[in-house]
Amino acid sequence: MKTDCPTVDLAQPEVWREPAGLIAGWFEQPVRAGRIASTGGLMLFRHADVQAALCDTTLGAMGTRAFDQIGWTEGPFVDWMRHNVVALDPPDHTRLRSLVSRVFTPRRVAQMAPQVYQAAHELADQIADDREVDFYKTFAQRLPLTIICSMLGIPEVDHGQMQRWTEAINTATGIPRVSARSAADDAIQSMGLYVNGLTEERRQSPRQDLLTALVESHDQGERLSAVELPAMVIQILVAGHETTRNLIGNGLFTLVQHPDQMNDLRNNPSLIENAVEEMIRFEPPLIWVARLAKQPAKLAGEGVGTGELILLNLAAANRDPEVHKEPQNFDVRRKSIRALSFGMGAHFCIGASLARLEARIAFEVLLTRFSQIDFFGPKPQFAAYTALRTLEELSLRFTAA
Repeated sequence: MKTDCPTVDLAQPEVWREPAGLIAGWFEQPVRAGRIASTGGLMLFRHADVQAALCDTTLGAMGTRAFDQIGWTEGPFVDWMRHNVVALDPPDHTRLRSLVSRVFTPRRVAQMAPQVYQAAHELADQIADDREVDFYKTFAQRLPLTIICSMLGIPEVDHGQMQRWTEAINTATGIPRVSARSAADDAIQSMGLYVNGLTEERRQSPRQDLLTALVESHDQGERLSAVELPAMVIQILVAGHETTRNLIGNGLFTLVQHPDQMNDLRNNPSLIENAVEEMIRFEPPLIWVARLAKQPAKLAGEGVGTGELILLNLAAANRDPEVHKEPQNFDVRRKSIRALSFGMGAHFCIGASLARLEARIAFEVLLTRFSQIDFFGPKPQFAAYTALRTLEELSLRFTAA
């Protein structure tokens, strides 16, 4: 039985705040896709269809298509996106990705565990002193930011500035207002100047860090152009901590709402690794990703034309009842978790192993160091108009063990 596609209005903030909950009823209907009200583009939401699209080589990376559609066609941010590895197709995507893939192998990532534990305990010390904190700012963001900055060799004194710049950039990833576009342009321009300064330092004084490796890739083999080098460093900084911030922040937000399961993890730390996978499924760090049709095709039974933007709703796909039983329930003991939050195929998140390590250690440390974690202040609310699944604020009260 064929029915017309339901529509999704991306101008409505709740579509961003509840990307899975608002369309949960669609799984009970004979529909396999939705249409974006403003553009007519396709949105896939079923697990099988999203997974197939992620691996479909006839679909291209988004490029700057989404920004073109809202009239944002020039400026530092859009120029950066034109050279951003996540927005490119092979062969450029393959070439750029290969430069950093060896740094994020599971074996190399596992060797970073002592550094992650140290950073997590230092941040927990500060929480213990303050007791009432915005968890995103004091821990969830600072832990992965500390690690990725260390990998690149960015001085600790500049970490706060990196955080402010990357926040401005990520605010522009959805349907940004004019003020957000301006802030993102300023951030990209400032980061580019900063990165260029650091690369010159590495040429004069090479170090054993990722930035030196990228500089040498440019200088020796021309595998990175003068434009691609700062673009790659900025992308590593942005992607290297913002999504992990959301994983840790959203994960603790969910646990505080399920105190029985939080206590279960305290009593059974061996469950934490599986709990992280459930967090990745239940409240993914990223709401959706986009793909571009390179040629006319049929997806989920619907026709798409060349150049059409296809939105892959990761949050909804993770809650497909065909794949996960009682998907609207959070369960740290859930078996056979098949979350699509880190993508699949050529664009699978290169930092997934690092994100999982940081999240696992974060919850080990937090649940060991604190016997009680509670909400205080205003009710937390997810941000709208950004592809990142992030809370605007997460005020928590911590009681030391």
